[in-house]
Amino acid sequence: MSDGDDSRAQTNSLDELVALLLSINPVHLATKAIDEGGKALNQSRRVVELLISTLENTSVTMNNLNQAATRVNRLLDDVEEPLRAVMPLVGTSLSAMAQMGDIAKNLGELTKRLGPLTAMAENAGSMFGIRPNKPASGA
Repeated sequence: MSDGDDSRAQTNSLDELVALLLSINPVHLATKAIDEGGKALNQSRRVVELLISTLENTSVTMNNLNQAATRVNRLLDDVEEPLRAVMPLVGTSLSAMAQMGDIAKNLGELTKRLGPLTAMAENAGSMFGIRPNKPASGA
């Protein structure tokens, strides 16, 4: 009885397997796979197009940056040499101006210190008949 039961179970399982295989519609599966593959293909194509567009925009941006850098370098080349030649002269001029300011300050102090001596010389000159701001008579 177990041999008969086993053969019937195998037949039922085999029948179920055949029925399952017959229920599969290969055309439907192929159509579904093609639709999903087509959607994936379209999406992949859009991603590749966006990537190419991004790369093209990046290329244009890099070209613009390169042109700007070239212009800045050219400008620096034009300006740098004259500036290098002028800067020591500017430094010397500033130093000379500072020295002139010191001289003017010293002259102002000298004038203040010589004020009493000037007054004394005027007084001494008047003793001898010499008047300030007038030429001496008989000289």
